[in-house]
This record gives sequence, structure tokens and C-alpha cells, in this order.
Amino acid sequence: MGLSAKRIPFILSVLLVTAVYMFAGVQINTSVAQDREVSYTIAWRGDALADVLEKFSTMAMFPLSFDPLLVEGKRVFCVSRNQSVTEVLTCILVGSGLDFIIRSSGTFVIVPRIEGEPLFGNLRGIVVDAETEQPVSNAHVLLVEASNVAHGRTANKNGIFLFSELLPGSYAMTVSHLGYGRETTVIDVEAGADRRTVVTLRYQAIPVAPIVIDGIGMQPSSTLLGSSVATQTELTNTLQAGTAGILRGIDAMPGVRVNDATADVHIQGGEAGEHQFRLDGAPVFIPLNVASIIGPFSPFALGKITVHKAGFGVSLGSQIAGVIEAEHDLSAPVARAGSGFRNRLIFQIDPLSTNARFNASWSRPDGFHATYMSAARIGMWGLSAPTSLQRLLNDWNTVDTFLLSAFAERNTPFANLPPKGQPSIGFFDWHNALKIRLNGLRTLYISSYWGSSNLGNDLSDVDLLGDPDQNPDTDLSRFKDVYRWENGMGQARYEAVLGPTTLASLQSRASFYRLRHEFMAPHEFTVDSAEDDGNRVFELALDARLEFLPRSGRHDMEFGTDLIFTDSRFFVAGTQLLPLNHSSSGWRSSLYAQNKMQLGRHTVLESGARITYLDSRNTLYFEPRLSARFDWQDTSLGGVSLFVGTGLYRQFVSQFDVSSRSPRTFVSSTRFWMGTDRTVKPPKAGHLAAELLIIPSDKWSFRVESHYKKLYHVLSLDYSADVTEASVSMDQSSFLKPSRGYTFGYAALASRKIGLGTVRLRYDYTESKRTIKDLFRNEELTVPWNEPYRFEVSLDVIPVRHFFVLARWKSSWGRKWGYRKAYYDFLGAHLNDLDALLEDMRANGVSPDAVRRVQRQVEHYDLTHPESHRLPPIHQLDLSIAYSIPMNRLALQIRADLINVFDTGNTAEWRFELDEESYFGLNEPGTSGLLDRGNRPLLPRVFTLAAKVTW
Repeated sequence: MGLSAKRIPFILSVLLVTAVYMFAGVQINTSVAQDREVSYTIAWRGDALADVLEKFSTMAMFPLSFDPLLVEGKRVFCVSRNQSVTEVLTCILVGSGLDFIIRSSGTFVIVPRIEGEPLFGNLRGIVVDAETEQPVSNAHVLLVEASNVAHGRTANKNGIFLFSELLPGSYAMTVSHLGYGRETTVIDVEAGADRRTVVTLRYQAIPVAPIVIDGIGMQPSSTLLGSSVATQTELTNTLQAGTAGILRGIDAMPGVRVNDATADVHIQGGEAGEHQFRLDGAPVFIPLNVASIIGPFSPFALGKITVHKAGFGVSLGSQIAGVIEAEHDLSAPVARAGSGFRNRLIFQIDPLSTNARFNASWSRPDGFHATYMSAARIGMWGLSAPTSLQRLLNDWNTVDTFLLSAFAERNTPFANLPPKGQPSIGFFDWHNALKIRLNGLRTLYISSYWGSSNLGNDLSDVDLLGDPDQNPDTDLSRFKDVYRWENGMGQARYEAVLGPTTLASLQSRASFYRLRHEFMAPHEFTVDSAEDDGNRVFELALDARLEFLPRSGRHDMEFGTDLIFTDSRFFVAGTQLLPLNHSSSGWRSSLYAQNKMQLGRHTVLESGARITYLDSRNTLYFEPRLSARFDWQDTSLGGVSLFVGTGLYRQFVSQFDVSSRSPRTFVSSTRFWMGTDRTVKPPKAGHLAAELLIIPSDKWSFRVESHYKKLYHVLSLDYSADVTEASVSMDQSSFLKPSRGYTFGYAALASRKIGLGTVRLRYDYTESKRTIKDLFRNEELTVPWNEPYRFEVSLDVIPVRHFFVLARWKSSWGRKWGYRKAYYDFLGAHLNDLDALLEDMRANGVSPDAVRRVQRQVEHYDLTHPESHRLPPIHQLDLSIAYSIPMNRLALQIRADLINVFDTGNTAEWRFELDEESYFGLNEPGTSGLLDRGNRPLLPRVFTLAAKVTW
């Protein structure tokens, strides 16, 4: 085929271009060969891979070919120093899942890596306090890439945070928490590696608000709702530190009340036995107390107490009122981490107790850290108890002539018996705790507690009547009424990070409680003069938990299981209105799952369910729970947070207090615990709770909380039970009866910071009512422990350096059931039927005079209508001052406490007392044969001095 003249120029042009291209290719190959010997120093941080490839190929002048789809969305984190072209290209592609080949033509081609290293890296860390080296719960962690892409997480309660599947490179990490300064550092994440880090935060007097971004749990304020927290500083700064500091700290929380007479804790209108007290996750069975004088533990042993109220989550277990969680204090006695071995000793002495605490820490640069704490407390009542408290216990030790009449077998003459004897309080407790942290991500935690106490009086060898000719068989000096308790716990917990998104913990624990009640009385004064009551409780458990944090950061899932064995035996006999003999043992197992899910920027939804298998009843119990937390940071009101929660709650171990018929009012009941047996259903309640927190500035905060609890099924003691066969173990259905009711209430708290101090105003309202089958005409009545109205003002300030002042005023009013509880239970044994009561007394051989005496008392004071017995209000002002004197390595603190400054005559309850002139008709006509109504007083004015030395 011939060529036309027109096509010749075109063909020549093609040949020329081809020749030029071939020549250029040879030159490029030569150039590349030469450039491979040239070194490059270049850095890229977060740049797009496509842009980096194009720029570098242009710079190094070599041909490069790649599919845009392969490199789309990938970024480069590469720093090269004096490297060749191939080395730089390898650095560029690290972590991208890509590789390159060089064709025979010299062209570099980007291809997928067939077998290569992982695409991502992981970051694991823990946030700790710089001074104490304790984990900082719920700290906010923010990672920012070079491209300004942010990732957020919240550390868990142990301060651990996880980031998974991070692109390799450098990140700016900022960690913050309320009350701490921000910590910012640069973290390098390598492909296929797990980067570990420990972040220390330093306390800052002016709190810095945490950074808020999208991500689960990044809300800074709503996590404060649903519970109340008291730190060790607050526990030891409260009045009467070393004795009742823990009780005072709990009593200061909204919605929580400590009974001034019995020291029982009531959460939002619940009974004392409807919540559980835990120490490091293990239950502690708290014995009876007197007038909140002595706390259950030494405050120096504890680091924090958290009271979980209505609407708490499934991970906290099954209780119908709430959970009180205490943690041992394992703060390190060093200024900063990695300082080797340090130790500290604290010693305090006050009129009621002597406290000692030793703690030590040991740190190594490789991440190993160990902390040990041992604390002990011993009572000083017999040596230095304040005179006013001794008078109070003597007053409480007065013989109750009404109960003496009610249970005497024949008419025993009595006068206004003096409160003689040896009333006393003794106690001792010992705490030990050890925490070993390895690389910040594996922790072994072991702790134990053992305590003993005694309460009561021994009237042996005391002649109460002062009659040398009386018959020793009827001598009142043979009254002996002493309670002795032992309780304790031990636990071991191992926590570890299993992977980039998974945390796990395993805990074994044991708890025990033993009561011995030594009681002796002449046969004439009791229907049955048994000499001993006792209770033994033992619980053993194994818990496992798994927490999963998906890469998206919008979920936090937790799964758990536990296996619990409970054994209980008790015998309550001669001193009680209801003689009981019961023993039971059994196990239960639970499974739970919980998911926290981020919904938008302002909402976290928490849903969960708990399933418990109770072996004694061969039954599964289901407890679904749901809550939501909302946070708005920048509103016209400032920061606003809201919590709402609801759910179903069961209880499988119950506490009961059996009223005593002992004529002494020093101790009014015997307390025992037992697991649910096959004959009764476990208690059941439904919760609905809402809490609002407004923080308009760094000085002001306002908090409002409300609750409603529907008590579908609650167990109550049946004092009318037939206990003629009390010598054998009884089924629980034979001495327990069902009840139902509700509690409703709200609390408001306003707080204002003043310099380094705070002023707080608090108002609580609680309404709690129940109906007990067959009692009080089956009417719905206010519960005896309810305290409807409560107002409190507290001030803590540091006016000058080293000087601390604390003042607290409280008022409460609206209490009913004014008389001693044993009176009402005495009538309850006959279903509040006075005629049946009197007939039973006659049948038991009680003298006609004593029968008439009881009849006149019940009718005159209308003891069958307890809601008509309204006690007067309680008003009390407490003051405390402390001054610290630093002395080189020593620090001395002198503290003075004045309880009930105005010595207001507050009343715990009413009791019947003998006034001879009135009783024998020497005063007003018609009063003969009646015992007068007297007051059982609460704390009088008490002044104490304490000294604390820290070395």
C-alpha cells in the first residue's frame, strides 16, 4: 500500500516523538539509577498518600504509576533521614497496606501488599493522680491527628483508656478532668504495635472543664448524677474524725440520712436493711451502733465512699434501696511517680479512739508500681470518753419499767431504778490493702478488713434495789445485757487489658459476721430466760467481668457473671419479742449485660438486664434497667446535665432487727442477716429517678434530684407468729409476712465556692409509707424511720493558711412513731388487739396489777395509732476548727470539735418512766397507776480535742 504525500509529515512526527521518548526513557533510567544513590531527608505528617506520591516522584524524577482507588483516603506519617528513593518510598507506604514494584522499564508501580504487617496500631493507657498515683476515674482523653481528625474516649473507673485501629503516626493527646489541669503530649503510634502510656494529672484549685467531643461518656457532668461521693478528705474533715467521720460524710449527701439514735443509714426513704454496704466490692455486714458516736471504719483507711441511689445500673447488683461502695485508700506517699520507695505514717488520738495508718509505695521506670496500706483503730471509751457522752449512755441504760411490767411473771415491786452498771462501748478494726500495677495495664488488688465491737452493760454484783434482805433469786443485779460482734471481709481482684478493645477483671471475695448476745435475767422478769442469742453469716463469691469498647467510640459494653454462696444461722431467744431459730444456706448465680450508647452529641443511653438464678427456689429472676444522661455545655444557664433512670430491683439477702424485750433501752434490738429460702419470695421494687445539675460558673452549682420507688413486695417480721416450736429451725414463711408500699421524695442542693472553701444549702423531703398484712387495720402508714423534712447549711473555709473551719446546722421535723419501737412491736405480736394482748398476759401468769398497768398505758397513750405520736423537731449546730503546723518532715494538726453547740434537748424517742408521786396519785387526780412519758435524749453538747501527726 503506497503512502500519500499528506501522510509523510505525520509519520515523521510520530517517529520523532518515539525516538525522543525512547531516548528520554534511557535517560530517566539512568537518572533513577543515579538518584538511587542520592539520599533524601523528608517528613510527612498526615498528608494524603496520593499527593505525597506525586510530589516525591516529581522531586526524585522517576516514573510512578498507581490506581487512585488504591490510595484514596490513606495518609502518610513518615520521617526519613538520608535515605534512598526506595527506602523513602517504603517509608511512605508503611501502614497503608500497599507495596511497590519496579518494572523492567524502570517504572515504579504501586500495588496491594499480598502479605504484610498490620495496617493499624493501638494505644492503651492509664490516667493517675500526680501526687497520690491513684487512678483518675472518668478522665477525658482526646487524640488529634495531624489532619485535625479527633478521637475521644473516657477512662473507666480504674483510669484505663483504649484506642484501637489507629493509623500509624503522631497524635496530639490531651487529657483532662474536673479539678485537674490539662495534660498535653505527643504520642507516636506504630503499625502493628500496642503503644502503652501513663498520664499524670495534677490537681488544680481552679478546675478546668474537660474537652467535649463526640464519643461515649465524654460528658463531664452527667456522670456525677445518680450517686453521691465523699472523698477521704471530706471524711476526715467532717466532725469527730476518727470516730463518726464516715457517718457524718454519708449524712451530708442529698437523699441520704443517718439516724441520730441508731446510726442506721437510710437511702431515699428505704429501711436500713434494704441497701448493701460494700468494701472493695465485698459486702460488709454492719452491726448495731449507738447514736452515731462510732463509725463502722476508721476514716483514715478509706479513700472514697459512693452511695448509689434510685436508678443504679445492673453492674451494681440487686438491692431494692441502693448500694454504698467504700474503697480502701491506696494513695502513694510520694510527690510524683517513679520516685522509688516512699512511706508515710499517720497517728491520731482523740477521746474516743486512737487511729494509726501506714502506707508505702514502690515504683520502677519499667512501669511496675506497688502500694500498700495498713490502718488500725482502737476504742478509748474506758480511758477518755467525754463526760457528757457517759451521762448519755447512763441515761439510755435506765430500766424500762413498762417492758419490765409487760414481761414479768408476777407483780415484782420496783422503784425508780437508778441507771447503774457499766455501760460501755468497745471496738477495734484493722484494714490491709495491696495494689500491684504492671505496665499500667495489669493490676492485682488484695485487701482485707477485720473488726470487733461490744456494746452494753454488765450488772453483775450491782444491787439495784439496795435491799440487803432481798432474795438473790429475784435480785435485779442479775441483769446482764452485752452484745459482741465480729465482722470482716477479704478479696482479691485481677484486672487486665486483654486487647485493643477489651478489658477484663476476676474477683474472689468472702465476708462474715458473728454476733453473740450475752443476756441474763431473773426468771421473774422474763417469760423465757434463755441466756444467749447469736447470729453467724458467711458469704463466698466469685465475680468475672468483661468490658468491650468498639473502635467507633460510641458504645461501651459490659458483661458480667457471679456465683455466690450464703450461709446463715441465728438463734434469737429470751430477750426478744419474737424467739427465733433459723438456719439456711444456698447459692445463686447472676448474669448481666449493659450497653452505653452515644446518641448524638448530647445523649448517652444506658440499657441493661440482670438475670439471677436462685437455687433455693429453683427460679430465674429478671431485672431490666434503663437510664439516659444528657449534657449541654453552653446554654444561657451554663452547663446543664440531666439523668433519668428506671428499672426493676430484687434483693436476695435481707437484714432484720428484732425488737428486744430487755428492760434496758441501751440496745433496742438484735440484728441478723439471712438469704432467701424456698418459702418466701425475694423482695421486689421498681425505681424511677431524675436528677438535674446546673453549673452556671466555676463558683456556683445547683442540683435537684427526685425519686419514686414502688415496693411491690417487701418482707417484714411477723411478731404474731406461732413460735412454740422455736427449738427447731423454722421456715422463713413462719416468721415473715409480706408488705408493700412506696417512697417518694426530692432534694435540692446549692453550692457556692468562697476562696478555698464552700458554702452548701440542702433541703430534703421524703415520704415513705407501707402496708403490713394484718397490722394496724391494714392501713397504709408512714414508716417508723421516716424523717420527712430536713434542712442543712454547711460552711467549710480556710481563712488563713493552715487553718480550717467547719460549721454545720441541721434541722429536721415531721417524725412520727414517737415511742420506743419495742412498744409497737409488743402490740404487733397480738395484731394490735389490746383485748387479745391482755388475755395472753393473764394466760402467761402475769400479775393482775401488771396487766392493768399495761392496759392503762396502752389506752391512755393510744399506742395502737403510731401516726398520732409526733416527735418534736431536731435542731443542732456543730463547729470544728483545725490548725496544721508543718515541721520539716513532720506535720502536726490540732483539732477541736464542738457538737451541739447550743445543747438543744433533741429527742430520739419517748419511753415510759416511773414518777412515784404521779404513779401513786399524789399529783393530778386520774393519773395514778400511769407511767409518765419521758424523753430518750440525743447527743448533748460534746467537746473533743484531737491531735494528728503525719510523718
